[in-house]
Amino acid sequence: MGLESPFVRRTLRASRTIALAALPMMFAAFALGCDGGTGQGIHGDGDASGDAGNSSYVSPDGSVKGNLALWTSGVGRKVQPTTAPGLGTSIALETYRDAYVSAQVVVRASGGDLSGVRVATTDLSDGAGHSLSSDSLVLFRAAFIDFTGVTAHGGNLDVPKNSPTGDGRIPDALVPLVNPYTQADAGQPFDVQDEHNQPLWLDVHVPKGTVAGTYLGNLTIIATGGASATVPVSVKVWPIDLPDMRSVTTHFKMSTNDFLQYHKGISTCSASSCWLDYTPQARTLVKRYEELAHSHRIDTEQSFVVSPDNGYAVPTDWTEYDNAMAPYMTGAYWSDGVPSSRLGTPFSPGVGWGLEAQCTQAQYTALAAAWAAHLKAKGWFDKAIVYAADEPDSTLFPAIAKNSTWMQAGDPDWKAHIMDTTAPTASNVSVLNPALGIYCVALAWYDNWNDHGAIYGRKEWPGLMSQGIQLWFYESNAQDPPYVTFASNTLDGLEPTLMMWGAWYEHATGFLYWDIAAWTQTDPWGPTIGFNKTGDGVLLYPGNHDGVMAPVGSPADVTVDGPIPSQRLKMVRQGLQDWALFQLADQKGLGTQARASVAKVYSQLGGCTYSGCPAPAGGFFWKSDEALVAQVRAEIAALVTP
Repeated sequence: MGLESPFVRRTLRASRTIALAALPMMFAAFALGCDGGTGQGIHGDGDASGDAGNSSYVSPDGSVKGNLALWTSGVGRKVQPTTAPGLGTSIALETYRDAYVSAQVVVRASGGDLSGVRVATTDLSDGAGHSLSSDSLVLFRAAFIDFTGVTAHGGNLDVPKNSPTGDGRIPDALVPLVNPYTQADAGQPFDVQDEHNQPLWLDVHVPKGTVAGTYLGNLTIIATGGASATVPVSVKVWPIDLPDMRSVTTHFKMSTNDFLQYHKGISTCSASSCWLDYTPQARTLVKRYEELAHSHRIDTEQSFVVSPDNGYAVPTDWTEYDNAMAPYMTGAYWSDGVPSSRLGTPFSPGVGWGLEAQCTQAQYTALAAAWAAHLKAKGWFDKAIVYAADEPDSTLFPAIAKNSTWMQAGDPDWKAHIMDTTAPTASNVSVLNPALGIYCVALAWYDNWNDHGAIYGRKEWPGLMSQGIQLWFYESNAQDPPYVTFASNTLDGLEPTLMMWGAWYEHATGFLYWDIAAWTQTDPWGPTIGFNKTGDGVLLYPGNHDGVMAPVGSPADVTVDGPIPSQRLKMVRQGLQDWALFQLADQKGLGTQARASVAKVYSQLGGCTYSGCPAPAGGFFWKSDEALVAQVRAEIAALVTP
């Protein structure tokens, strides 16, 4: 089916206008420049005089003189404009297949401003006739958010407090150097201010079935005036194909209502009201957002799918619904051909509106029976998720139980699919256990390590799982340090990844996030502090600024008619990939050994109370150690290698 999304399929074709023949690209140099390493990390060779050193730059009129300096970095720390230069001069990565692996290349101006910077890529070759196409290497220019004066909560290394230079700027949005939809320049060429950094994010996609081995190639960076530098790239491919995204159920909401604010031609307006329309242009735009999430192993549910409507009676015509839903369920909708992992239903036990408020018991049960029968006939029932009343207080528990009972009367198999965002406790399981198949627990309300009372945790959950009840986790405005977060204001890049590691360690089977596009309408590329958490509800950004609220939207120099990913989105993807790897260990009966390895960097999820956060028995909540994370990943990969 090809590669996963336009962001993957598209390479830096615009960069190929550079006269690459004039730049030496010898594989012998690559072998010397790329050191080995373990895991899926990046390893600089520790020598600033390597291939990716400094290159003199003189402007055409001779008025500006400077150096194009490069250094490489892993993805565990975010690079600020004023971060001190590192010593890495090459990229050495290791990875499983049917996955992505990432690194950072930092362009720095020294002794004068740089302008017109571009990047070119080569194929990566194993020297034995196999290659990773340059199309598999995609680069992004990081854009910064300024958190100076922002008091909303950040992550474990928020700035400017934790910045060595007192800098309040953090990278998050990642602008593709080449527009994935038009092949025109997007994030390049770019300029770099004297004595400042411009981090670039590199994604390398390794397709399923790639021959195991080490693949070598390079990146070449060139600026106006001819200054250039080369970064050797090495990717060691393990003989492991990951399970696809369906191995972990993700329930990430993506609000589409505000797309029209920043993208033109997708809305209909009347008086002062505008709404997203169903035109081909709107569908194309929404699909681009869906594809970006899908290529990061995230399921945002289906757009433009209308449930069959027959009032409160059993539907008689499913044609329109089936035609819209089928491409998602078969995979035909997606560039990678991988079907969606879930589908929504019209039921929401416990709420006070919709079917739950209007139907009689007989009608509700009949509808549940009809939906179950139809979804089973289509082969889709196993993907159905019934989202009960969101974060209910105890007064809603009886209503949830009642509606669940009505659904199970229609088909008892519904129980396993009914999910609620609440934590099991000694006081509610007698009511909720018969009603729910999935408890979706806020990370901050897992276990009772920190005086949360009778909330279930590691000791109690095996009993629930023995009854066929699943554990999911979710994040929604709740996580604070010292626990891992999704916050945008943190220098620590590992937090989202290790959140996924912790979820697997606790035997969860799914993860929910309340939104990935809940932008601050007047400043969608800003700090996003609506719930006193920086970046909460935002994992991607609008790529344009020509919609209803023009010129509000993306920065003036970013005009992509689609989404812009974030650095945090990439790290969530890394965590979900690792989760799939760890599941392979579970499937092989090696889960205990894999958890012993993960325990080197992860201790517990949870939340703090007014009394604070007592340190776990092992002395740490989690370890922000990229080398150790890579080591653990490699250990588990070796464990499951055939």
